[in-house]
Amino acid sequence: MGKLWAMFILSVLLVSVMNFYAVVREPDMVEISELHEHIRESVKIRGELTSYVRDPYDSGADQIDLLVEDGYNVSEVKWTETSGFLPPIGTLIEVKGEVTEWNGRIWVSSKGAGAVQWDPDWIPKSHNVNLTGVSHNPAAFDGDLISLVGYSGDVIEGNVTRQISSLMDHPSYSNADHIISMAIEGRLEQSYESGSKIMVTGWVRWSERDFRWQLQTHATQIEVLHAAGAKRLSWSADSTTWSYDIGSLVTIEGTAANESGEWWIMGPGDKNKLCLLPTENDVAGESKDFNGRLVWEEERIQLCLDHGQSTSIINPTGDSGGPTTPLADIVRDPNAYRNQTLDLVGWIDNPISPDYDKGYLADGPDYFSRSTKLRIKLEGARADWIEAGTKVNVSATLIWDTVDARLLLQVHSISIWQNEPVPIVTLSWLEGFDDWQWEINKLVKISGVVSEDNGTLWINREGTQMGEKLCLLGDGTEIATQNASIGTPLDWSGRLTTTEDVIERQVRLCLDRR
Repeated sequence: MGKLWAMFILSVLLVSVMNFYAVVREPDMVEISELHEHIRESVKIRGELTSYVRDPYDSGADQIDLLVEDGYNVSEVKWTETSGFLPPIGTLIEVKGEVTEWNGRIWVSSKGAGAVQWDPDWIPKSHNVNLTGVSHNPAAFDGDLISLVGYSGDVIEGNVTRQISSLMDHPSYSNADHIISMAIEGRLEQSYESGSKIMVTGWVRWSERDFRWQLQTHATQIEVLHAAGAKRLSWSADSTTWSYDIGSLVTIEGTAANESGEWWIMGPGDKNKLCLLPTENDVAGESKDFNGRLVWEEERIQLCLDHGQSTSIINPTGDSGGPTTPLADIVRDPNAYRNQTLDLVGWIDNPISPDYDKGYLADGPDYFSRSTKLRIKLEGARADWIEAGTKVNVSATLIWDTVDARLLLQVHSISIWQNEPVPIVTLSWLEGFDDWQWEINKLVKISGVVSEDNGTLWINREGTQMGEKLCLLGDGTEIATQNASIGTPLDWSGRLTTTEDVIERQVRLCLDRR
């Protein structure tokens, strides 16, 4: 009996010592990049404080969400029951807490005033402008030229002359505390994936159209500090989380499967699977890491991994003067031509003014002869219109426009077939505004008699008593020409445009001969 009591007391003592050790022992210091290996473990991390938000859910709770950066790795820290005081952005801090995972996200849960610590020597004497500082009072930086370091929130395309992206304080959208819209002018030499760490110099301005603050910059003012590679998708996350990465290069582990002609990447469990756009080398039943670009497939109405999009894409330059590619071939299989520079022949669908850079390239000169058309975006400045029905040669790269969420031909050069006549539309007085409005901005001609009324020139229908007339914008020589013909109707050519009559509060069609 005495031995049993001795063993019982010894057991209680051992348990007490183990509990005491578990409470007072110092957590192990780990790298931020290794946090996924310590789920539900208490650890310590060290890194630079790059961002924070107090009471992030606006619930009145004593909580601060911090972002701690170690090199190019970032960890989110949810700190509750805080001391309420934080050092300046850029300070090196140590954080103790439990590594938590939920819905594919990983963060460190810290509790208590002593969970976040720093040494006075770790506080920087000076620091640059940061996203946290700008977010607290953006109006203070209105019109200022500043430099910000952060992570690209979208794929920054290399073949786009103007695009809208975002700058975040975390490489993952769902973990970011501060995000600023970023308008980029000019072309980058190559594309950079979402999550790339960049330094951007630009102007802070208020966007009246979007009702938000925006960073206006140029491609030459973007310095890539660390180019991100393919992002690994987690099967524990849902499709809503994956949708943030549409257009990005990703990788996911799974097994290829072919079900009645439809390809899938099968994950753990019966319900985890991702649509797959396979390559020639994909084999059903093969288990591996699948790399590619995450896209929205219209035909299957779901997210898919385009396995043909390599994770080491090099932006091609292409050459002009080679064999031309039919537009119909591109439409049938656009993914086969993505990010390739092609030589094309076609007709301009609608007029493109000198101050506008977008239009459509069709495979026929008019509505009845064409079977397809593609959106184009022109590079460079022009002084003249490109008329509807003009036959052209173009050198263009087929890209995915993330702003408009569509395939786009980025035109690097365009040349007009000089021996091909530019069609001129003949307007009929038997029609009217409902029919004429489809010809706005096109070259047209119409027969009529010119007259002047209170300084405004008009083309009148011959012999009508109903006041059928079309506004004429000219240099005044039309009156002399009409008088010389003694009232005989003449053919008048020009561009059909619209003007606003402020007094009558109406918009009217005019023939512009200036």
